[in-house]
Amino acid sequence: MKKICIIFCGGTITMKKNKSGALEPFHDANDLIKMVPEVEKFANFSFIQLVNIDSTNMDPLIWTKITKTIIEKKMDYDGFVITHGTDTMAYTASALSYALHNINKPIIITGSQKPLKDIPSDAPNNLINAVIAATQMKGGVLIVFGQKILQGNRSTKISESDLEPFDSPMVPPVGIIRLEHEINNIYIQKNHKDFLNNINFDSNIITVKITPGLSNKNLEKIFFSGYKGVILESYGPGNIPDSLMPFINKAKENDLPVIILSQCKNGVTKMSLYEVGRQAFVGGGIPGGDMTIEAASTKLMWGLAQTRDIKKIKELFATNIAGEVTINK
Repeated sequence: MKKICIIFCGGTITMKKNKSGALEPFHDANDLIKMVPEVEKFANFSFIQLVNIDSTNMDPLIWTKITKTIIEKKMDYDGFVITHGTDTMAYTASALSYALHNINKPIIITGSQKPLKDIPSDAPNNLINAVIAATQMKGGVLIVFGQKILQGNRSTKISESDLEPFDSPMVPPVGIIRLEHEINNIYIQKNHKDFLNNINFDSNIITVKITPGLSNKNLEKIFFSGYKGVILESYGPGNIPDSLMPFINKAKENDLPVIILSQCKNGVTKMSLYEVGRQAFVGGGIPGGDMTIEAASTKLMWGLAQTRDIKKIKELFATNIAGEVTINK
């Protein structure tokens, strides 16, 4: 049997109710394995307990810690399974896909919507299916949850209570879990000569969702707040109101990267389609294509930890590093 390392990072799968009735981290890695002993039928495994947190408290320093652990152990195991809460799971999956894009080992992230001790709980099946996927996949960072095997950096959380809380709106699932795991799609990760071995992230970015009446004056406060990058969730295919163009132009003058995404769930930035998008592109806005907010924000953090050169940031966002974006040329 293959050797799988389970990296324990907490999440609902490890929680129980406290005296107030609220869920909080409680179980450790030993408890997890004792409560789901069936995983031993599918792989030889060991576990590493990195953190035991509600995923709301996940941050880039922990992403780097996870990355270092996998790099250090990559020759010892055939694959990795990470237990994680759902709230920031897609962010972690996206971040790891960049930091580990040149490691040909499957990295499977899973969790649960209900704690292990709840009856019924989705935790046992999710953990078992994640371990099985780790023995079957050739590489890549994936989310295994419910009946879906999803490309991590194309995933987003769509429900706080559904037992199928994740979707990948712009690409089909990598696989479906029925009576057996049915793998439909293997995505190929690509190396990029200037962005190869970075495992750090610079979290000094801000995301702003454009709404009617958003003032340019308030946006320009960003220049005095220490942020190194901005993501604007725009209307339609990348449309920016005329009233916000002074901010776009000033960002260009200050070499502040402004990534333009669509607010639409299935949206793609096509900034030449309307004049209100074209002028933002000419003004220096960087199209995010069909990336999720999770993939775009972590990619910007990852890029800024390597360079502040605006030309290189633009090049990064025009490059498909780990399957996170569709590049049409």
